[in-house]
Amino acid sequence: MLDTIRNVLPYTTGVLFLLALLLFVVSLRLFRRSRTDVFWRRRRDAGQRGWRLFVVAFALAALSAVSCTFTGMVMLFSKDNTSHSAPLDTAFQNSPPAPSETSAESTTVVPSPTGGEMPDTPLPVETFPSPTPMPVVVIITTTPVFTPTETLFPTFTPYATPLVSNVTPLPNAQITITGLDDQVSATLAPVRPRVLFDAGVKRIYLFVEFKGMAQGVLWKRTLYRDGELIDSSSYLWGLETEGNTYFFFGNDDGFQPGAYEIRVFIGDASAPTSSMSFIVIPQS
Repeated sequence: MLDTIRNVLPYTTGVLFLLALLLFVVSLRLFRRSRTDVFWRRRRDAGQRGWRLFVVAFALAALSAVSCTFTGMVMLFSKDNTSHSAPLDTAFQNSPPAPSETSAESTTVVPSPTGGEMPDTPLPVETFPSPTPMPVVVIITTTPVFTPTETLFPTFTPYATPLVSNVTPLPNAQITITGLDDQVSATLAPVRPRVLFDAGVKRIYLFVEFKGMAQGVLWKRTLYRDGELIDSSSYLWGLETEGNTYFFFGNDDGFQPGAYEIRVFIGDASAPTSSMSFIVIPQS
């Protein structure tokens, strides 16, 4: 039974570790999609699925580490039993004792035919060293599990790898901000467009009108507070050539009081194609 457990445990540990690694890679891809997808609903769903898979991967990695430790303990226990228990079969018990490793030679006295004793003549006897059991070396390793830090979405990451697009914006490409609100109506329009918001609001929706946009063209939206950049996101355009839509900036802790400005860029242009300012006032 012990041999069976000792043979099966390494395979179980390997399978658990490979599953944890696979789910970890899939969760990282979902985290990346939650930051780069065009539509916020798909970004939200990808983020939620990524967290669930990451938790499962972490649990499998922990089980793999426990299984690896248990495998080492079983191997050590097996070694102790082998070194301390020395069962002898009947043939070995009836055989004469083997000479000691430290004895260099032994003396044998042969009686003479006349009943006297012959002179003691030492006869060399070949000696064999006693076998030494080979030591069993057990190496137990654990793989550190990467734990990403949860951040608010979207979050400005200035050191992220920028998106690259081979699509050149059309000369008449334009994205114009038409209004701001903290709600969206059933017709995907602002409920009460305004530029003054109370502190603690968690989402600011920007409603835009666009035209001349091509699939895959690079565009960017940035958010400033009191002149300081606090959010910047780049995307590849995936909507129609012209029409109306909305996007949003979110903060789970709520926007703090201050003067904000939204800027929208197309391609690598240094000047924004559209901008709009709003103010977050303290709650009375």
